[in-house]
Parts: sequence; C-alpha cells; structure tokens
Amino acid sequence: MNGTTNNQRPALWERMSFGFGDLAGNALFGITGAYLIYYYTNVYGISASSVALLMLLARVVDSVVDPVIGYLIDHRILFGGRVRPYLKWFSLPLGFLTFCCFLPLPLGAGGRLAWAYATYLVMGVLFSLVIVPYGLLPNVMTRNREDRLSLSTFRMMGATLATFLVGSSILPMVHLFGGGNEKLGYPLAMAVAGAVGGGLALIPFFTCRERYDLEANDSPIRVLLGSLFRNRAWVIVTIVLSLFYINLTAFYGLSLYYATEVLHRPQYFGGLLISMMGASKVLGVTCSPWLARRVGQKLTIVLPYILSAVGLALFAYGPNNAIYLVAVFGMICFFQGMTLPVFYAMVADSIDYGTAVTGVRASGMAYSVNSFAGKVAWAVGGSLSAAILDWGGYVPHAAAQTHTARAFITFGFLGVPACVALLSVLIILLYPSEAEMTRILQPETLVEPQSI
Repeated sequence: MNGTTNNQRPALWERMSFGFGDLAGNALFGITGAYLIYYYTNVYGISASSVALLMLLARVVDSVVDPVIGYLIDHRILFGGRVRPYLKWFSLPLGFLTFCCFLPLPLGAGGRLAWAYATYLVMGVLFSLVIVPYGLLPNVMTRNREDRLSLSTFRMMGATLATFLVGSSILPMVHLFGGGNEKLGYPLAMAVAGAVGGGLALIPFFTCRERYDLEANDSPIRVLLGSLFRNRAWVIVTIVLSLFYINLTAFYGLSLYYATEVLHRPQYFGGLLISMMGASKVLGVTCSPWLARRVGQKLTIVLPYILSAVGLALFAYGPNNAIYLVAVFGMICFFQGMTLPVFYAMVADSIDYGTAVTGVRASGMAYSVNSFAGKVAWAVGGSLSAAILDWGGYVPHAAAQTHTARAFITFGFLGVPACVALLSVLIILLYPSEAEMTRILQPETLVEPQSI
C-alpha cells in the first residue's frame, strides 16, 4: 500500500462508526435469512422445494458478481481505486431492494416465483457492491494488527446488534402494521427496515478515512486467483468463515419452525431466540479481544466453538422450559460471538500475508472471493434449510407436523450448527501460527496497542 493520506491511527469514534456498516449489512441480509423462507412459503405461497432451488441458484449466480467487484477495485476501474464511494452510491438502493423482496405483487404462481428470483438476485448484487468495499476498509484505514482487531470488534458489535434488532423488532412491526394481515404487515415493516438500513450503511462513507491506497494491479484474473490459492492463511480463514454462514442460516432460517413445530410455542418465541442470539453475541464480541490477547487468535476460535457445541447438546436434550432454553441458547451464541472479530481480523491479515509470501497484491480479489465463498455458503445454508423442510415432509399451516418433519427441523436447527462447530475446529488448526503471522506482518512503525 503506497501513498498514505494520513499516518495517524483510527480514533475511537472512527472505529465505532465503522461498525454501522455491518449493523446495516447484517440487518438487511439477516432479514432475508430470518424471514424470507417463511414469507415465501407461508405468506406468498411458494412451495418449499421451489424456495430451496431459488435460494441456491439465485445466490450462487449472484455470487459471481463478487470477483467482478474485486477485479474493478484491483484495476481501479471505478472510483479511482477508492472503496468508500461504493457505499455512497449503492447503500440506499440495497435498502430499497430488500423491501422489494417482501412486496407481494398480485401475480400467478409463475409470476410470483419470477418476482422472487428477480428481487432476490438484484438485492444480492447490491449487497455485494456495498459489503465487498466495506470489508476492505480496514486494509486502507490501518496496517496495525491491533487496530484491525479493534475494527473487527466494532464491526461485529454492529452485526450482532443487527441480529438482536432483526429478532426483536421485525415481527412486532409486521403485526403492528398489518393488524394480523401478513401480506400487508411484511412489506410495510420492510419498507421501514430498508430505509433505516440503507441510511446506516452510508455512515462509514462519511466518517471513515482511507489512509492507505490500494495498489493498482494489472495482473490477469488467473494470476490473482492463483496467488490466493497459494495463500494458506487466506484459504483456511475463507473456508471456516464460510462454514459460519451455514451455521447462521440454520439459526435464522429454522428458528420460527423450531419454536412452533418442535417446542409447540408461539411464533414470537422464535423471534425471541434470534434476539437472544444478537444480544449474546454482542457480549461475546466484546470479550473476544481480551481472550485473543491471552491465548492467540486460533484458540479464540477453537475454545468457544467447542463450548458452543456442548451448549447445543444441552439445548437439544434439556427440558422444554422457556427460561432454560433462552439461557442456554444465549450461552451458545455468546461463545460463537467470541469468534467473530477474530475471523475478520484474520481475513485482513491473510490478505497482507498473501502479498508477503506470493509477491502478488490482490486485495480486492481476495476479499471479493472471500465474500463470494461466504455467499455461496449462505446460499447452501438457506437452500439446505428449505430442503430440510421439504425432505421432512413439512406441511404449511398443518394442525400438527409428523414426527419425521419435527426431527428434520431439529437436525437443521441444532445438528447442522454442531457439525459446523466441530469441523471448523479441525480446519482452523491448519492456520499459520501466531509467531509466523507476527514475523511476516511487521508493522511499518512500532506503536502501542489501543484498547477497543
């Protein structure tokens, strides 16, 4: 990175404002993860099998956009290689398309499915145009690893706060605006959520500073991609972070079904679990830097993931008591929240690590392909959640679901996250050691670490 604009490190207020980007991004994308499957199947009348295919195909096709955006950034084709202007031009359209995903146009079965594909696809493209440049901001704001961990911490505070808000406010708004009519309540609630989310995504454009220029890179895509796949640190963190999205889609996509069909509780209990997920992850995120400084980044992923898997077993085999379930689910999400700042600090570090070990700078491509992998994982997770409903024989509005349907919902909601946690532990052990990362990623200037 050549040509600094200001060699000062980001101030506390700047690092805090950076978190608003993922508050908006996670809220808007989280809304589609938490409520879109339910909206499509139970409100808009699309079959679960069609939704499963939609979630997979639309998201995978849309994800091809991410490497294109990385190419634009690396080759300085748009905005002179700057990343903040992307937030300026695409944040509000992202909010609007999120609303459109929940707009129930009076169409036939084929028209409804076509509208779902079109809006979900365009929403994903706009999400990429916001989140890929946003994810590169730490690389242009600072080179200091402590600062990057701090930025990731505030980013994850925003993301987990978004999860809490998605769980605690969306369904009440749907019921308030719709008066029991979900076809009216959902679009009105999403109009509010889209406007607020689009506005919040603009905040980092106004408050964050690009202190370092991303170097222009005229290398062809095959060279850029080749350097990425020779970058062991980047490959590992990309795989593990992608697995996290599968975990997230399981919680988001099946919480309402698990609450109503397995626990036989009101729908709002599923929203309560999502709210608890957000609140607990905020606490986990705040504790993450403390643990990372004491045991290192790798163990800050390994230990919490093992504890979260234990918590999932306690949740599955414990009593159907509301206080117990909320408390245990909160504990699970607290431990998972501890991993989040480390994941995103690792992404930023792995990009510079790759430059050092391969001699090729591919910052835009590295983050965009990382985002691509995450969105494919989100697609797989969303499709898997819908497919699990179909495989189990779920029947919308049935008085009671079969034992098989309830078993499939339970596996999707609890078994899939448990498998993700244990697999992630095995993979992250292959990440370079703390000593190796520190040796290769020498900061330009020795500086004292700042607190979050």
